[in-house]
Amino acid sequence: AFMGTAVEYAQSRLQCNSETINNGTCFGYAVCGYCYGYIDDGSIPEEEKDLFYDTFNLVVIGVILPSIGLFGLMGNSISSFIYSRKEMRSSMNVYLCALACSDIVIIITSFFLFVLESMRKRSIFAHRLYATAAPYMFPLGLSAQSLSVFLTVTAAADCLILDSYPLQIVFVIVLLALAYNAPHLFEIYVIDCWSLHYKQASKDVCPTELRGNEVYVSIYYAWMYTIFMAVGPLMLLILINTVIILRIRCRKKETTEESSGGSGDVITLILVVALFVTCNILPLTVNLLEMLLQVENPYLIDLSNLMVVVNSSCNFLIYYAFGSNFRRTLKQYVRRSRVMISAAASRSTRRRRRRSSRQIKASFTPLPVTSLVTEPNKEFLV
Repeated sequence: AFMGTAVEYAQSRLQCNSETINNGTCFGYAVCGYCYGYIDDGSIPEEEKDLFYDTFNLVVIGVILPSIGLFGLMGNSISSFIYSRKEMRSSMNVYLCALACSDIVIIITSFFLFVLESMRKRSIFAHRLYATAAPYMFPLGLSAQSLSVFLTVTAAADCLILDSYPLQIVFVIVLLALAYNAPHLFEIYVIDCWSLHYKQASKDVCPTELRGNEVYVSIYYAWMYTIFMAVGPLMLLILINTVIILRIRCRKKETTEESSGGSGDVITLILVVALFVTCNILPLTVNLLEMLLQVENPYLIDLSNLMVVVNSSCNFLIYYAFGSNFRRTLKQYVRRSRVMISAAASRSTRRRRRRSSRQIKASFTPLPVTSLVTEPNKEFLV
């Protein structure tokens, strides 16, 4: 409690010095970063800053990640469109369509959670936007990651056990992903704060009591993540992929056009699973280091975030390179779009020609015949 008059209390709220900063306040605001035990007041000498990591973070998170993410947005948009077509309708393709949609959400949220988080050290606008969007993008991005994991496992299992209700199963998986990540809604909140780095008011994200609870962090972030999001899905996918590969090798049937298309789809899924396993080894390693050894390496964290975006962005390359049905359907729609564009361009050209011809006709006004007869030229008069 403040022991003093109301005037002294008001004056203390307008101060910003070492004493108030140590207490976590500046000009009546909380100091940005104080709730995490870190205050960036610009007092760290340049020689003590990790300039190499700043450059590494800028290149990996600020340049490479958004470049790959933009490609992934285009690729996943095309994939979701192709797999939603009637001629591509199958139980496995329903899962792949939903997987493409979840990957779009992962990439979009990564721009807010990773790129903005890196840029907020360099821009006050990014600082404020990150804090404003984080309470929504954080649970949404994690829900999309969980959905991507669950869909990948379900799509792989579909190769072994064909089901007749893929849409219903996708709906249930979406609900499970949302329910699993619901606690993230209550982990952070936004406050108004004073940025000592930018010397102006800004916003910051602070953890709630739930996020600071050690029992909650140990159970939810360590053990449940390892079982349901990391080791569990990876072991299942490796096992399912092994069974699928062995089943393909044991088949001794004559290759037909239909069977080759079906085997191409199976190979596509095998490669999608292989890409998922490869890209998630590093995030799993980072999680185990934090859980078992309490080691946090910022370089590995940035690379693991990059691998999450790579996994969500590169499935389109596999679909196009190894999915014969996907490639054939895509080429058909590309040809149709070219025909439609050329037809629209020709119609537009014809309309412009008609419009210009009407304008020429309207601008031409012939001389009246009566004036030539009734009014002779005065130059020829004597």
